[in-house]
Amino acid sequence: MWKFTYHFIHLLIFIITKPLFRFKAIGTRHIPKKGGAILASNHASYVDPFFVGLGVVRRINYLAKKELFSSRVTSYLLTNLFRVIPIDREQMDRTTLKTIYGHLRSNEILLMFPEGTRSFDGRLQEAKMGIGMIAYSTRVPIIPVYIRGSHEILPRDAKRVHLKQCSVYFGPPVNLDEFYKQQKSKELYKTISENIMSSIGKLQEKAQQDISACETSATN
Repeated sequence: MWKFTYHFIHLLIFIITKPLFRFKAIGTRHIPKKGGAILASNHASYVDPFFVGLGVVRRINYLAKKELFSSRVTSYLLTNLFRVIPIDREQMDRTTLKTIYGHLRSNEILLMFPEGTRSFDGRLQEAKMGIGMIAYSTRVPIIPVYIRGSHEILPRDAKRVHLKQCSVYFGPPVNLDEFYKQQKSKELYKTISENIMSSIGKLQEKAQQDISACETSATN
């Protein structure tokens, strides 16, 4: 029942959202059709999970701060309908990590934000160590994701949503094979996280090139 409800809501929101935000999903061919995978995205707005989810046909598992689970009703819906995993943003405990590993090893997709928190100005931030550790432990494909426009739609301190264009770029899996051969350490986890952010940065460059190409085309 929950799976059907999720996909119904997904389709309904997509139909409404596409014209409002001129939504586009680019590079969806890179998303594995089956098997566990991590979508590693930049984070500039509360609406980021919403837009990434619209670009993915498969059902996604999300991470969210544990404070959102204070209400029984909210907790029930987040857990069952949207498959949200509560986390402590300061430090993931063993129970949370075990849950994450379980989903990935059960061939599910997980959305993660390597930066850990929303950007104030829309620029890419430094990656936290967490995604590097999870990538090293599970060895699932890491798909870089760049969301263009979400910061303009709902900036960090905004009071209302702005109807701006949003595009989500999905890139090919990050090649981390050379790191998986090394002995695990905090330094290695950090390096893996930085490489993932670098791949997201390349998608940002592609998005900026697309903007320039559109502007050039419009002036000709």
